[in-house]
Amino acid sequence: MEKISIKRVTALLIFTPLMIWLIISCSSTSTQLSLSHNSADEWIALVEKTIPEQQRVEKVKKLGLEMIDLANTMSQQVEDMSKEATSLNENYETTKVEMQKVLSKFIEVRNATFAKYRDAVFAMRSEVTADEWKELTK
Repeated sequence: MEKISIKRVTALLIFTPLMIWLIISCSSTSTQLSLSHNSADEWIALVEKTIPEQQRVEKVKKLGLEMIDLANTMSQQVEDMSKEATSLNENYETTKVEMQKVLSKFIEVRNATFAKYRDAVFAMRSEVTADEWKELTK
């Protein structure tokens, strides 16, 4: 019976990092999560070039900058969860419940942030034409 317990612990230690990696990689919204100041400058220039009306320009610039901030937040959330999960995984005494709490907290926070991102996307779509949208999302 002790061998089964050791096998289960070994399996947990081996598969936990793989499961975390799988959750993170499947839940990523984009490969461009770490957006910089240059991204913001490029966004502003693109919006000003694409949209003719100043009132819409301001709204779309603001929404785009919000999306850049949210993308960076999501990237940081993944990094923080990964560090926490790695730390738990290094501790032999970590239980499944403790690991599940980390994953559940990450999913809850990630979903809330992603909902804000999604809302910003659709708010932006409501401010632009189909042609402008195509140009902005190239």
